[in-house]
Amino acid sequence: MSIRIVQLTDLHLYKRRDGLLAGVPTWESFAAVQQQVRDRHGDFDYLILTGDLAQDEARETYVMLREALGDWLERCRIIPGNHDDPVQLREVFPELFDRGSDSLNFTLRCGNWCIAGLDSHVPGEVKGRVGIGQLGWLRERLKEQPEAPTLIFIHHPPVPIDVAWLDSLGLNEAQQLVSLIEDSSQVKLLCAGHVHQEWSGGIGAAGVCTTPSTCVQFGARAEKTFDRKAAGYRSITLEADGRYATQVHRLPGERGN
Repeated sequence: MSIRIVQLTDLHLYKRRDGLLAGVPTWESFAAVQQQVRDRHGDFDYLILTGDLAQDEARETYVMLREALGDWLERCRIIPGNHDDPVQLREVFPELFDRGSDSLNFTLRCGNWCIAGLDSHVPGEVKGRVGIGQLGWLRERLKEQPEAPTLIFIHHPPVPIDVAWLDSLGLNEAQQLVSLIEDSSQVKLLCAGHVHQEWSGGIGAAGVCTTPSTCVQFGARAEKTFDRKAAGYRSITLEADGRYATQVHRLPGERGN
């Protein structure tokens, strides 16, 4: 039986519903993405939000997001991005994180699959990090289910995407996570956010992909630019035999149209 996952990332919401990021009304864009998901992928098994949920990092913004998720909440899991407040996230969404962990991470067992979310937030920094403790936590989760194909979610991609200014703000000390994935036959796919664009690559035998933002898109040039591509999200289908399929979906038209 297939498992259906939807990834939303980089919402950049504000406690003011008319808040703008680079001219884009982020609540309005998120609502449009949410409606398209409901119309086309509403039968998902899990919705994974991969960070930068609140541009203003305000508790009120997280409360508003919780209300907006509504009947989706019990099928949601969250990891933080650099534009998040982990304390407020844990207080507003206490049931969505693994208990007993200092990091805001999670694991799910879905059929034959293990799904893990890693916390790459570093207080006060745009760059990310997955420390030794969390790497140990991930190794233990893999050992607990040694035959399970595994899907990992993280905010900061652990490999460069060949966009210089974004790669300079990526995951610090990424090689330890990269080596763990290279040495594991279990990890089949890693999905990240942070870069506000679609990209795909690999680590060893595992696929790596990034997902468009639900609001503003960055261009793929060396310096910081914005792209007129529409807001989007990613769907992932996991098969019992360890295969997967994934696709990016966007709102109709271009940003500003």
